Amino acid sequence: MKNITLNSPIEKIYPPGTLLPVKLSPDSVGKIKFPERTDRMLLSPLVEAYHTKENQLLVRAVIFIARKETKDLDFGIYQNCYIDLNGNPQLQFFISYDLVETKETDFLIYEVAFNAIDIPYGSLSKISTIQTFLWDIDPVTSRGTVTTVQPA
Repeated sequence: MKNITLNSPIEKIYPPGTLLPVKLSPDSVGKIKFPERTDRMLLSPLVEAYHTKENQLLVRAVIFIARKETKDLDFGIYQNCYIDLNGNPQLQFFISYDLVETKETDFLIYEVAFNAIDIPYGSLSKISTIQTFLWDIDPVTSRGTVTTVQPA
């Protein structure tokens, strides 16, 4: 069996769904510091969602991005819709950017607000919960496992 080592960078891998027209403000609304932090894990966003009078689904999120990551940030929010086992439409939102490969203790705080786009399976008014994930678009630094396939 031959091992293959990649010498060139791997392309970025973006999450499933539709890229929403959401831009991150160039100015943060604040900053936070975790001086004892020793890992490279992304900080989970704080997310709320509301049904509006205009029959929209408004999502508001507070996102924490390491100070080192803010320069030339490839940021996007993707909406994915699927049908659960009970036949109900479900929404997922993926907040994506490229995670810096260093341990960081200083984070800038950003606020984003956006309306979900119409879904092909029913109405947004039927959505009672949403799922939000952080997605590292650089597969080299994403978490996962490598499994060797054994011969027959």
